[in-house]
Amino acid sequence: MRLAIVHKEKCNHVKCNSLCARLCPVNRKDQDCIKINEKASISEELCIGCGICQNRCPFDAIRIINLPDILSRKVIYRYGKNGFSLYSLPSPRFDAVLGLLGKNGIGKTTAIELLSAKLQPNFATETAADEKEIKSFFQGTELFNYFEKLPKLKISVKPQQLAELAVPVKVSELLAKFSSQEEIEKLTRKFDISSLLDRQLDQLSGGELQKVAIVTAALKQADVYFFDEPLAYLDVSERIKASDFISSLLSKEKSVVVIEHDLLLFDYMTDYVNIFYGQPSCYGIVADIRTAKRAINTYLQGFLQEENVRFRDKAIIFDFSARKIEKTVPLVEWPAFSKSYDGFTLNASEGSISIRSITGITGRNAIGKTTFVKCLAGLLETEPKLKLKLKISYKPQYLESESTATVVETVKKEKIDKRLISLLGLENLMFRQLNQLSGGELQRVAIASCLAREADLYLLDEPSAYLDVEERLQAARAIKEIISEKDHAAFVVDHDLLFLSYLADSIIVFSGTPGKNATTSSTMDFVSGINELLKQLDITVRRDVESGRPKINKKGSVLDREQREKGQYFAI
Repeated sequence: MRLAIVHKEKCNHVKCNSLCARLCPVNRKDQDCIKINEKASISEELCIGCGICQNRCPFDAIRIINLPDILSRKVIYRYGKNGFSLYSLPSPRFDAVLGLLGKNGIGKTTAIELLSAKLQPNFATETAADEKEIKSFFQGTELFNYFEKLPKLKISVKPQQLAELAVPVKVSELLAKFSSQEEIEKLTRKFDISSLLDRQLDQLSGGELQKVAIVTAALKQADVYFFDEPLAYLDVSERIKASDFISSLLSKEKSVVVIEHDLLLFDYMTDYVNIFYGQPSCYGIVADIRTAKRAINTYLQGFLQEENVRFRDKAIIFDFSARKIEKTVPLVEWPAFSKSYDGFTLNASEGSISIRSITGITGRNAIGKTTFVKCLAGLLETEPKLKLKLKISYKPQYLESESTATVVETVKKEKIDKRLISLLGLENLMFRQLNQLSGGELQRVAIASCLAREADLYLLDEPSAYLDVEERLQAARAIKEIISEKDHAAFVVDHDLLFLSYLADSIIVFSGTPGKNATTSSTMDFVSGINELLKQLDITVRRDVESGRPKINKKGSVLDREQREKGQYFAI
């Protein structure tokens, strides 16, 4: 079976003078394998799979993919001719949290739309299938029962794109549509958003909007809840609170399905997982269901044993022994300093960072992490005034680009070398304009730009935002490699503890009252720093025996109690 994918947003046949159609050997025999109208269109029946169009397209707009014929019987949905195809579907389980794990653009959100009846399966035809066709297709599977019940099920979806909620309507007016005042007050207190009730949705920050979105989804009293990336924009304590709440929605008659890229919390809240693999923006395949622990370890291993499919060249292993630095040479030391404005005061302890080291900065939202980074960068005045004679490269937290410059122009301007392009997977973005990139794509370009600059100290603020699991590990690897090979150092501000555990060798923990005051710890070694943070969060973490990844203990479990007694909140 052959798939011909045309990324229409990349195709520009005017600039290339319809190169694909002119070079196609089938076209040269007077057959219309590739037609050019507004965009290129490829006949999968006539295509011989030579790959000339794919290899010669200057805009990387074409993919010719050979797949096993058996998959042709499993296609659930296709976005039109030469569009993305999804093969198989996950099956929600009642009284269990089902997680969907995979790269961005691999079909997870499409699966949610199909399971929530926002989309109808079309089985790669031009029209949506009717109820009879759907039941016939899923006959003899768990999904038959699900689709049979679907018309009667109450569905609640927390969308991925929070922009859908950012409208000029008061939070209280939105919530009042779905539940009683008593229930609204209960949940808004639980999520600490009671103070937001009189504010308009389009005036909220990303974290505030996320919490409102979770509460809105929960108030709908549904049979099946879908949460698409519910932890984005939230700090660590808020992520744990949200995870506990999402899990609490379960009952024997209710099901919860979650998409999330923070593996530590994803593991914490899910019972079962479906892995999605394939080629982003081209096709996605849903693997068989597995228990959460087994699925995540399988995903890190990159090999589906039952399906005999390898979807990653190398396994991802968390090796904490690699953090041991034989010789520490300080790059810079800073004195204690403070910064005050708008009723907020940051008191930073004295500290230092060593050459070839990466320090993770962690703490709650609105507690001064970005302020601290900007002070060190010399972007904000401090008391006493900092005089760090350093070249600093800074990647900001919020990425806003209205630039029409292409990625290749940015690569040339920032002098991003081929190695960084490869490490961060920028090859396929070269001819795209910055204002047309997704959040994750723009994030990777921003990280590459930051790391490419000549500097002594690199400051990266929330580099994991918008990235999927694979992209986060790619970014961590890129940061580690660049920093470890030169006499540089880096500060990384992030809420993903798994990302930091893979990346950082030391930690600075922020404590205090968000929006009012904050105090930083001294620079601690990674284990001591994470131990202090976990103590504040009141959770214990152990390492998984198979993969070495950090894993949250169930509260009150034997391991949890043993670690608390020893004061060992992070056991390596």
